[in-house]
Amino acid sequence: MPSKPLHAARRGARRASGDVGRARASVDMDRCLSEEQPDIRVTTDTLWLMPVVELEPGRFGSVPQPSSGPWTDTESDGYWRACLRAGGLVGADPIVPGSWFVACDALTSQDALIKVLHAHLGDSVPVDDEVGPLCGGLALVDGVDVLLLPTCCGDLGDIENWRTAAHRLAESPEMLWIGHPWLMAWYDASMLHVREEPEGGMPAQPREFVMKPEILQRAVRLAAQALDVFAERVASALRHIPGVIDARATARILAGRAAGPSSWT
Repeated sequence: MPSKPLHAARRGARRASGDVGRARASVDMDRCLSEEQPDIRVTTDTLWLMPVVELEPGRFGSVPQPSSGPWTDTESDGYWRACLRAGGLVGADPIVPGSWFVACDALTSQDALIKVLHAHLGDSVPVDDEVGPLCGGLALVDGVDVLLLPTCCGDLGDIENWRTAAHRLAESPEMLWIGHPWLMAWYDASMLHVREEPEGGMPAQPREFVMKPEILQRAVRLAAQALDVFAERVASALRHIPGVIDARATARILAGRAAGPSSWT
């Protein structure tokens, strides 16, 4: 596995000690797995990247688990919603039933954002160099169909990896980190190829997406703009959390937009 920053390593440790990370991962991969058509060509103008945050239920509340796992989508969704309710967070809906990913655009309530930020930051606000982007990442969507979800240890900062892949001109495959399992990306015959990379046998039938590079480049630009808007909402919420020194700077880190200025959008 490639190395990740300290905040990602700490997040991975929290997940390893969490309640049902493995059960959740199997649910997400099953939802995104195509049994009938392993190779999918995506060249439509409706391809886009949806910024999403992962709301891990155990960080909001504690309720009885439905079973030892793997869970059905219905069991996972019920447990997730019950934990969020126990933590005072209601009205959040996953982008895919059975997953824990919520669209950033859907987090418009300041109260909800404050609860999400408390769950991510913990009881004491760390200094900026110890703050990492919110868990989640970018979901690849064609129209209304979710093709790919972020994976374990992914975060909003992975937009930089999507941007690198979208401008890739090399024919040799290179990692596109979205968490693990990750993706591989390469350029061939004027088209961009993105393929799932199995880890521990999952996904059992990796898929390959083929698209025009300019379509993904546009998707990245629009996602960056959406994250800039999200960062402003996060900054407003941070001003209500004691201990935050520079709300705007911290918000850009949390929204995955600290690595580069908004000018590259």
